[in-house]
Amino acid sequence: MDIFGKFTKKSDRSEKTWKDTKTYFSQRYDLLKLEFLEKSTQLLSVIFSMLIVIVCALVVLIYLSSAVIHWLTLALNAAWAYTILCALFVGIIVFVLSKKDVLFVKPLIRKFSRIMYPDDVEELETENVIKDVEDEYETQKGGSHE
Repeated sequence: MDIFGKFTKKSDRSEKTWKDTKTYFSQRYDLLKLEFLEKSTQLLSVIFSMLIVIVCALVVLIYLSSAVIHWLTLALNAAWAYTILCALFVGIIVFVLSKKDVLFVKPLIRKFSRIMYPDDVEELETENVIKDVEDEYETQKGGSHE
């Protein structure tokens, strides 16, 4: 009788272990789904807020340009007003295209990386701040005559 009791206990243990393993992986899968849902909603909220800002900026730009054209047509003729405004827009486009990395790409990448990898980004930013302070200290130290 003792032998059969040992086999049934071992079988019960392996069945319980298998059940616990399935529960663990099921909960881990649910956690991954929730984390994905959280991060994707944060990313979508950033994208939608950027779209709203762009649309509002375009509306303001349209009204502002019509006001500037109206004011310039009173001061100059219509051809010069449209030429001046066109040159202004070309200058703005050239400026934005030349500074697109600083204005758009790097801040968006930084924002997305903070959303996707919050712990890694904080460590990297801390290391960069420490490195900047050390570089500044070395510059100040090297500039003095000892």
